Amino acid sequence: MPKMQNPLIQKLIPQSKIKALINNLKKQNKVVVTYNGSFDVLHAGHIGSLLEAKAQGDVLIVPLNSDQSVKSYKGHSRPIISEKERALQLATLECVDYVVLFNETNCIKILDKIKPDIHCNGRDWGKNCVEREIVEKNGGKIYILSWTQGLSTTKLIQKIIDLYKKPVNKAVFLDRNGTINISNPKVSQTIQSFQFAPGAIEALKKLAKTKYKIIIITNRSDVAKGLCTEKDVLILNNWIKKNLKEKGARIDHIFYCPHHPEAVIQKYKKNCPCRKPGTGMLEKARDKYNLSLNDSWLVGDSIKDVLAGRLMNIKTIQIKTCGEKTADIQSKIGPQFKAKDLKEAIEKIILKK
Repeated sequence: MPKMQNPLIQKLIPQSKIKALINNLKKQNKVVVTYNGSFDVLHAGHIGSLLEAKAQGDVLIVPLNSDQSVKSYKGHSRPIISEKERALQLATLECVDYVVLFNETNCIKILDKIKPDIHCNGRDWGKNCVEREIVEKNGGKIYILSWTQGLSTTKLIQKIIDLYKKPVNKAVFLDRNGTINISNPKVSQTIQSFQFAPGAIEALKKLAKTKYKIIIITNRSDVAKGLCTEKDVLILNNWIKKNLKEKGARIDHIFYCPHHPEAVIQKYKKNCPCRKPGTGMLEKARDKYNLSLNDSWLVGDSIKDVLAGRLMNIKTIQIKTCGEKTADIQSKIGPQFKAKDLKEAIEKIILKK
């Protein structure tokens, strides 16, 4: 069975085939329209102009500035997108019938080959554009497209540059019980009962040398159950941060959720968005530290941790629990990675950063 040619490729016409194409279109009495440009970083203004251009006739041919051509008038830093990619992007548009590359700074030579019935131009170039003479010489006319103020590739690129001047951070989110420390659900967590998991401190020391924010997110339902107070939680959190700092590690922030759907203390008896697998703590961390969650990681022993991370497009690592494991929720969604403990999880993160 013969291999079918990609219909997008069929829209990309070499200059050597332009004459035959135009002769065929003229025999069919088709009104040929052209609209040239570099179309570097395609945006809504381009789409609107291309649609308007196509509406002026039957067939829209886009003479596209090659990479060489774009550099000749926009400088060495352009184009952002290569000519091959730009041509394919244009070819995906239903309103574009053909795309032809040209190397000159302007499109006069290629327009002399196409001899369009209508050549479209933006208001910024005006009717008395450099293409007018050759278009009218071949019996065509210039059409000025509507212009949407404020839409331009240059402005879009500058906006991207300005946005990326602002630092965007990334984080490693860590569950606490069963991840950093050995968990015993029968014992309320206190400084006296708190015990770091084997290898956890050394792993956190390695992570502290990276640029990742290190953030603990933990469900503290023992508050809602009346087993401890929020003051007790804060005392332990401060001790954890101080203890790790003394050992050469760090924790940048600890977010906790004190709620539980079956709380003894009534003020905590509610469904809240922060209790994992809810994403409230992750959202607070994202906003506080200007985080790129797509570049962040979450490490936990529970599927609740995994679900919270996956819902926010964070890469997740599930580790084997360090202690007695409580019943977990059922889910078909799993982590991207697994590790035997926090040490192995941190090694994976550092390796892939």
